[in-house]
Amino acid sequence: MGTANQPSSICFLRWIGWMDTINGIHLHDDSRLARAFEYTFYALQLVQLLNAYNFAVLCSNDTISLETFAEQFNQFGGILLTLSRVIAINIYRPQLKDTAEFINACKFHHLNERAEEIRAGSIHNAGRFLSTLLTVQIVTLVFWFALTELQAHRQDVLLPIFIYLPFDASHWPLVAKVAFRLYAYLAYAQLMLTFFGSYIITSSYLLTLTIELRILNDSYAAAPTDPQQLVAFLKERVVYKAALLQHIRTIKRHMNGSVLLELLFIVCLLALNGLRLCTTTTTSDLSELALSSSMILIYLLELFQYCWQVDEMELLHEGQAFAVYSTPWTGAIMQSKPFLLITIRMAQVPLRFMCGGMYQLSTELFASVLQFIYSLIMMLLQFK
Repeated sequence: MGTANQPSSICFLRWIGWMDTINGIHLHDDSRLARAFEYTFYALQLVQLLNAYNFAVLCSNDTISLETFAEQFNQFGGILLTLSRVIAINIYRPQLKDTAEFINACKFHHLNERAEEIRAGSIHNAGRFLSTLLTVQIVTLVFWFALTELQAHRQDVLLPIFIYLPFDASHWPLVAKVAFRLYAYLAYAQLMLTFFGSYIITSSYLLTLTIELRILNDSYAAAPTDPQQLVAFLKERVVYKAALLQHIRTIKRHMNGSVLLELLFIVCLLALNGLRLCTTTTTSDLSELALSSSMILIYLLELFQYCWQVDEMELLHEGQAFAVYSTPWTGAIMQSKPFLLITIRMAQVPLRFMCGGMYQLSTELFASVLQFIYSLIMMLLQFK
């Protein structure tokens, strides 16, 4: 994970490494502390069984209102989304570790003198975006904790998020109620860290592989004119691109299985949160308005970042053909022709990040999802 003074290439921000340790996933950290947090995560998430019970009873109620269902599904859907991300990461854990080792090794960065400059510029911009998103997540979580605790005292209940419970907690002593709420708050805090940390894992792989593509394309500007040196120059970059494509395919397989399910959850959650926004009419619902708005912002930014990053990777991948063609290959046509053809052929095959093999991940898909969600909200409002 890098040295004590410098974060690794895959965990390019120091807090990303810390989050990987404490969120229960520990993809890049195999220390005893990280494994302890993993066991803690599964022990804490036993409280979600109560959430599942509560949601099942609520759905079996014939008199359930649309607003109540939206509020409960917002919680239960977030839990399912987080668990689906964790399962997808664990399925591809060995391959993801191999890709992380490739990124951390910076094996081909010596081919471009500007490699560190390109990497630093990209990470600076990404760091500001991810840090802002983390701040929004933390503020939302703290606000939710405060609101839940206030409602628990006002309503004199164990936890207001659990409308139905398989046991009677009304006769519990105050100490037991406080201990249970503390346990639930710790579970939701680590769940939030896991939700955001799983997104950060996929995002960091996309970003660092994009940086590798940018470094590769930029390196062609320093192509030598000597025929023998040019042949060696092109051969090294063919090997570099082949290695990159192998690891890009790993991320494609990981996202192909996880993003479709994630997209389904996000569409439902965004539609229901949007519905809550449209149906908020009184000042007493301002807290729900704030929570719904923050969740919509988080889901939209995460989905947009996936789509935008994949589009950028596609452009850089295709741009390698133009970069290699700009080299002085005319002085060594016969010797350099095989490597030119291989490079151009690789660049002509699109990367095509798919969602379940049905939808291609892109900013166009993001726009289509927004349009579909808007239409769905308008339709649901007709049944009010």
